[in-house]
Order: sequence, then C-alpha cells, then structure tokens
Amino acid sequence: ILKDEAHHIYNFEKAWKKILLELNKNLASKFGKGINMELDFSATPKTETGVLFPWIIVDFSLKEAIEMNIVKLPLKGKVRGAREIASKKVVERYRSWIDVGIRRWREYKDKLKSLSKKPILFFQCPENEEADEIFNYVNSIPDLKGKVLLIHTDSTGEVKKADLPKAREFAKNIDDPDPEKNPYEAIISTLMLNEGWDVKNVNVIVGLRSYTSKRKVLPEQVIGRGLRKMFPEEETPTPEEVKNEGKCINVLEVIGPPGLIDILEELETEEGIKFAEFDTEKSLNFTTISVDVNKLDKDIEIPILSPRIFVREFQLSEVEVDNLPSLKIPLENKILEMEYVAVDMLRGMEVIKRKWDLPVPQNSQSVIAYYTDQIVKQLKIVGAFATFYPLVKKYVTEKLFSEKVNLDDPRVLYKLSSPEVQEQLIKLFVEKFRDMTFIEKEPKKEDYIRLKDTKPFPWSKMVYPADKCIFNYTPCDNEFELNFVKFLEKAEDVVAFSKITSKINFFVEYKNSKGNIRLYYPDFVILTANDEHLIVETKGLEDVDVKFKDERIKLWCEDATKLTKSRWFFKRVDQVDFEKYRFRSIKELILTLQDIKININ
Repeated sequence: ILKDEAHHIYNFEKAWKKILLELNKNLASKFGKGINMELDFSATPKTETGVLFPWIIVDFSLKEAIEMNIVKLPLKGKVRGAREIASKKVVERYRSWIDVGIRRWREYKDKLKSLSKKPILFFQCPENEEADEIFNYVNSIPDLKGKVLLIHTDSTGEVKKADLPKAREFAKNIDDPDPEKNPYEAIISTLMLNEGWDVKNVNVIVGLRSYTSKRKVLPEQVIGRGLRKMFPEEETPTPEEVKNEGKCINVLEVIGPPGLIDILEELETEEGIKFAEFDTEKSLNFTTISVDVNKLDKDIEIPILSPRIFVREFQLSEVEVDNLPSLKIPLENKILEMEYVAVDMLRGMEVIKRKWDLPVPQNSQSVIAYYTDQIVKQLKIVGAFATFYPLVKKYVTEKLFSEKVNLDDPRVLYKLSSPEVQEQLIKLFVEKFRDMTFIEKEPKKEDYIRLKDTKPFPWSKMVYPADKCIFNYTPCDNEFELNFVKFLEKAEDVVAFSKITSKINFFVEYKNSKGNIRLYYPDFVILTANDEHLIVETKGLEDVDVKFKDERIKLWCEDATKLTKSRWFFKRVDQVDFEKYRFRSIKELILTLQDIKININ
C-alpha cells in the first residue's frame, strides 16, 4: 500500500488508520496474511510533537530538492528598522512585516501581469482569532478587498471542513483569469496548517509569530505552502545569483519577526542549508520578454526538421565477439589479501601485524553479471541483460586473457575482481558497441517556428532594447552576448535577429563526446540583407562538446537549405576573436574570422 501525506495515518483515532487496521484484519482472516508492505510518503514525517518517525528509510532533503532544481529557493527577508510592538492587537504588533509583505506582493503583481501569472501573498498567523484580525485588515486594503481567502484550522492543524472545499478549489484554479472562478490573491491561515496543500504561485510568505511564543511549529509548515515552482521550466537560482545578480524567478520570500526567523534557522540546522537573505527594499530584478506588435516585420521563421539521430533497437545478432580485440591480460598465481598493522601511538612501534585474505565474489559468473549490468547501463540498452550476458561471458572465457580460461580457475576470479580489469573490459564493450545503438535518417521539414508566436516569458539576466529584434527586449546571458547584440543592432547588413532561448524551442540533437544524445540550443538566429539565415554560437570558454555541436549544427544548416527555399549557415564566434576587432557588418565578421563563405553582397 502506498500512502501519501502519511504522517496523518499514525493516530489511531483517525478514520484512515481504522480503515487500514480493518483491511489488515480482513485480509488475514481471508488469506491467512494481512497487508504485505506499506510505503509512506510525507514532507513532514514527524509526530504531532515534531519527533521524526523511527521507521524512515530514505530522506530526500530540502537542500537536495533545491540543488536539483525541483523547488523554489527560500529567502529570508530583511526588514530594516522593523520591531515588534507591545500590543494585544496582532495587526499593531506586526504591522511592519505585514505592510512589507503587501508591498513585495504588489511588486510581483506588477512584474507578472504581462505573463498572465497571479502572485499569491500568504499570511501565517499563530491562532485562528489572530487570522481573523489580519483578514479584516488586509481585506480592507483597496487592491486586496474581496480577494483574501481565510482558512481556519482545528487544534491539530487540519483545515476545518467548512473551509476545505474553497481552499482546494482555489489551489486548482489559481491561474484562472476569471475573477468569478478565482478572485483570491492572498491567503490568511495559521502556522499549524498541516494539510498537504500548497500553491505554486505563492511568492511571498509573511509568518507572524511572537519571539516568546511557546507553541510548537514545524519548520516545514512555514515554507512548505509555497515551495512548488511557479515557472517549472525555469532554473531555480543559486543564493549567489540572488545576491549578486538579484535573480527572483522561482524564489520564495519569507518575511517575519524574530520569532519566525527562529523557525527558519531551526530548519537550516536540520537540513544543513543556509538560506540566502534579501533586502526587502531592493526592487525585483526580472523583465518580461514579449513580442512587440510594432516590430512584426522582424519576425524570423526557423524550419522544424525531423531528427537525424535516433535510438534504435539494439540487434545482438549483429555483435561479433570474435571481432573484438583481446586485452591479453596475464593470469597470475595470487590471492587478494590485506595487511593490518597496529602502532603504539606513544612509542611509534609496530606491536601487532596480521595478514588476511580479502573477501572476493563466490564465483566468476557473479562478476561477469556485474560487468554486463554496467555495460548495458552505459549503452542505455533497455531489457538486454539476459541476451547480452552470454556475449560478455564468451569474451571473458576466450579473449580477455592471454589464453582461453576456465571460469572456475581461482586466478581468473582474482583478475576479474581487479578494478583495472573492470575498467578496461567495460570501456572496450561500450566504445565498440555504442554506435550500434543509434541510427541516422534523412530529415524532413515538418513545420516552422515563428518568433512572433513566442509566448511572454520572464528573464532575470541582461536585456537590450534592439530595434532589429521582434521582442521588446533582447535577452542576453552575459556581457559578451550583450556586446554581440549591440553589434548586430548596428551591423549594416543585418535585417533582423533574435537570441535563441529555450522558449523559442529551437534545438538540434547531437552525440556528445561520450556518445550520448543531447540537445543543443544555439545562441542567435540572424536574417541578412541578402535574405540568408545565419545561426551563431557565441563562445567564451570552449568545452569538450563544442566540436560535436558545431558539426551537427552545420549539417542541420545543410539540411535546412535543401528542404527550404532559404540558405542557412552556421558561424561560431569566439569571444577572444570578436573582441580583437570592431566589425561594421556580418560580412566583415565572416571574412575576418574566415571559417565559412557566405554570398553577402
């Protein structure tokens, strides 16, 4: 049985637990055995007092989720000069943080408007009564009036039944532009909200907890409501990128008094992570990139070609072990052993010395099975172990060594257990058979990518307002690209150009240096005055895969030229070469950095 939100189960008064107990009883009565296995999944695998369940077998930490680009990056907000006022009224006590949270929400709303995204402001209060007071205040603010959802919880942190349907409907229709279906832009609830319920559009959480509060709050409950990424396809920024570049796409701002920050610091200790801090006075740094309807004449059409490289079914009948070279490994009369030495730490003398045989696999077949598994995995051949094993076994028996061997020979087992032999054998098979897992086909033109059809998207790096680009701003990844864009804008023979981002969805497949299929996204597409198209890669440092990308995109250009009425070319522009000169045209750049010849008049 697989159970999600499984922390709810371990209360014998809960209906869930009673159902499981009854099911186990009925199974045992009917079949002589109850439930065979239960697998629990939970973001908070703890008791109601915050103690971890002792039966946890795998812990996927928040740190790992952030580093693997699965969730938003949580940030701690610094509110300068804020202090907790001595007052029984919660609004007066926390007014500084409440107002800052609202201001930050307004900034996100302004930035996300053109993306048709609705940012959500989430207030977390200690008690339901305080939530009511915060609701009355926030709901009285003109741009939030009638747009605030109040969620009450019971003593265990569960959403009250009366509020649950509305909360679930809200989460489901978060991006619905119809205010009749989903008018809410702020949520007010308690810090004890246990429900496995989160909203991807939460950008700002304001946690209101007194420094003297004694009520136990799980750290996960504070930020768990807003960790899901608002832009799943966008990378989560690193703390360094937030600090140095001000990136704010897929971040979760957590704002609150010292009592709330204490909870975050507890989570930092538990997870072995340090949340980056941000200044709430600092403006958001991202730009919405969208098509400028006044520049539709700068549209560029990029043909969509079917792939050239395909993964094909591996035909083991094509494999000839006899054609593989022998590694000619000599057999030796040795056994694996280790030496143990104990040294007197005061006198530096050896006082004990022992030698023991090292444990080795029980038979050669188990080692060959391991080798086969590693080869199949690296070749990415699915379900081929059973038929591939005899090939590896035959090679080991007949060609691995300097002579044909008997697998029961202890000398064979000794050599097969060697890491050096393992590496040589696996490398030989992978290199010889990798190409057999791919097939090339002549491509066909399927359609066109039209830049004018690109939907608005957020960009948190550099931008440049270029008249020759169809977008309102040209996005740039770095200073070199920015300078290249400025060159294209001034170049006398450039009619239109665009930075190729992932949102344009133009890429070609290629085989990298390790023989694996990867996707290559070039940097720029350019339309010249001679009605020719140029794909450009701007390159700072060259990596091991550059030549493979270059070869593949050149071939794509040849295919595109054959299959369309337009001529396509590729040019890689290295930063060190570009910065040597001041080019006035693409023609001049091509002739100076001669690599290809384009007929530009």
